Amino acid sequence: MAQPAPFFLLLLSAILLLAGCTNGPRADPRVIVLHSAAAAVPAAENRMGRIEVAEYLQRRHLIWRMSETQLVERRDQFWGERIEAGIRRVLEAELAVLSPSLPAGARYDVRIDRFEPGPDGRVALWAGWQLAAGEDNVLRSGQFQGMEAVAVLPGSVGGNAGGNAGVSPEAGDAASVAAAMSRLLGQLAREMAAR
Repeated sequence: MAQPAPFFLLLLSAILLLAGCTNGPRADPRVIVLHSAAAAVPAAENRMGRIEVAEYLQRRHLIWRMSETQLVERRDQFWGERIEAGIRRVLEAELAVLSPSLPAGARYDVRIDRFEPGPDGRVALWAGWQLAAGEDNVLRSGQFQGMEAVAVLPGSVGGNAGGNAGVSPEAGDAASVAAAMSRLLGQLAREMAAR
């Protein structure tokens, strides 16, 4: 009986080794949602009108900005709901506490132009908004630009003792990103209610 050639045994060993590396344990995908810090109160009235979100943000996966012209879609970080629905839910809850009543028929319209974590370890939110009572009756309007730091888990690649410099999609914790985004929506709601 012929013995297998050493090259064949070496090739078989390499294939088995590679198969073991690729079929190892994988991290569970992270499903995230936005949340409101406002106390849960029943909505006495609907405060929200249109919510428009930049098309590049309308994805099932979380988007990270790597530069002004490059975005990365995280395949292991999923939104638990459409981003428009999460933004509407959080703003409605925040405004219910901050602005318990509005003029008759008035609704807030919000346009989100930018809303993602960046390479500097902060989430950016750029938004425009208006409070209107009908098509031609704008009561108030404004622009909002805010930044909120993303907490980095201890031992994350890119994190350091002095801050969040160098946070990347590989280092970012999805829950920390969602929390920073939620805090920014709270800031936006406070600005909308204050004017």
